[in-house]
Amino acid sequence: MITKLDGGLSTALENNGNKLTTSLWTGELILVNPSEITKAHLDFINAGADIIITSSYQISYLGCSKRGWSESKTDQALRGSTQLAKDAVLKSGKSVKVASSIGPYGAALADGSEYKGNYGVTKSALKDFHARRLEVLISTSPDLLALETMPDTFEVELLLELLSDCPIPYWVSYSCKAGNQTNAGQSFTEAVSLAKDAMAVGINCTAPELITDLLLSAEGVKPFVVYPNSGRSWNAKTKEWEGSSEAGFDELLIKSWISAGAQIIGGCCGIGADEILNLKL
Repeated sequence: MITKLDGGLSTALENNGNKLTTSLWTGELILVNPSEITKAHLDFINAGADIIITSSYQISYLGCSKRGWSESKTDQALRGSTQLAKDAVLKSGKSVKVASSIGPYGAALADGSEYKGNYGVTKSALKDFHARRLEVLISTSPDLLALETMPDTFEVELLLELLSDCPIPYWVSYSCKAGNQTNAGQSFTEAVSLAKDAMAVGINCTAPELITDLLLSAEGVKPFVVYPNSGRSWNAKTKEWEGSSEAGFDELLIKSWISAGAQIIGGCCGIGADEILNLKL
């Protein structure tokens, strides 16, 4: 049985008329307009999503401090991200799981670094970045953790150390490029093999046409989670997606992902509730 994941939360919010113009993207709304986040989650649930991902991707102590947020305000936003998703599930009356989003260090830089990796920071700096945020999110008792848009195995190795005694199931998904590589240039096969304790491993926010070859390069290692973007590329200077405005995935592509071992499938940036509704699994 294939599990349907949601799509890009920022896309759903924008489709509902919200303007996401700050470095915190969706995270900005957690405290200033939380009902819009719950509404966007509900859009995906009503579109048939079995799992929804929280709005915590861009929330970190480093990133929020740049917006003038205190640590207590950041704590509040992290906790609120899980609660807003749980509120949406409760309102829906459906059996839907909540996955807390764990974004990469590069997301806090707000310069497209999550699509490049190779941050040039120490292991200690990465540990400091992730440790407290993980602790707070785990304390909110989500059903799952989504370590997502990870461009670099160096960062994933550290995250897996921090999660060595984690009671909550988690997946790891990489942002990838042509050549069956992570965006930092590591072999996708080797990247997948790192996540031996994860419930699933895979790819997100990557062009859909690259997915099949990536999965085949590491076939049989793990159940795969796949949620590509719409195929556009991110311009970190203008903070806009560039390329075709078309969204959705070809059915033949989806079949090839399933044949290669994908068991959780959804979308990322550019994929809204309508596309998830029309996702035939």
